[in-house]
Amino acid sequence: MQLYLLRHGIAVDASDWDGTDDFRPLTAEGHERTREVIDGLKRQGKLRVGAIWSSPLTRALQTAQIAADVLDLKVEVNPELASGTNLRRILRDFKTREVPENLMLVGHEPDCGMIIGELIGDPAGDYALKRAGIALLEGKLKLGGMKLEWKLQPKDVLK
Repeated sequence: MQLYLLRHGIAVDASDWDGTDDFRPLTAEGHERTREVIDGLKRQGKLRVGAIWSSPLTRALQTAQIAADVLDLKVEVNPELASGTNLRRILRDFKTREVPENLMLVGHEPDCGMIIGELIGDPAGDYALKRAGIALLEGKLKLGGMKLEWKLQPKDVLK
């Protein structure tokens, strides 16, 4: 299996947002940078995504929709990917679904970094993603069952 983990793009700062955190959107820069990252990875041939599952929080959904537009896919909302999730809950949820071989998950930090660490068997490691950062893991979808193929921050793609 190939598992892509994409952190949401740059969102409106929580201190500048009057609504609830769940509805905090991407900024204009967040939209632009996310599209540039996904476009760049697509041009480089680094994305072979068959499905996109996203956190239900607005900033993640907007990020997922940008990726879906570039990759000509649809977004499926997965409540287990909301901020504050953990890998065991996600894996338990995945047992109730058909999981595609090439899946992109769109979520939040510190969740993405923790998921990467647990899936590659290094839960103490620092695998945090910057906003619009992305990683590719390959192997079996279980604790310690995957290998980190690459981890890219936006600056790595936008050189």
